Amino acid sequence: MNFITPISDKDMELFFGPFDEGDHFIIIEPHWTMANIMHQAGIFKSVSQARKNGWNKPIPEGFNIFTVGKKRKEIFIFNEKNC
Repeated sequence: MNFITPISDKDMELFFGPFDEGDHFIIIEPHWTMANIMHQAGIFKSVSQARKNGWNKPIPEGFNIFTVGKKRKEIFIFNEKNC
């Protein structure tokens, strides 16, 4: 799953390209934490469940890859907040 802050198409191609037909991107909302991302990625059924499992922390800045869950799901995050 791909999570991004709003960026230009050129930057999307640089960080995530080349694109496959099934690629989709979820825009990170300003008030989100890592718990919101884990919920959106389907790791937890709710944001509160993700918080209780230790994901109530800020989204790291820059480009990050997390492998989480029993199925080892890869989550790609590009948070350009102050980069």
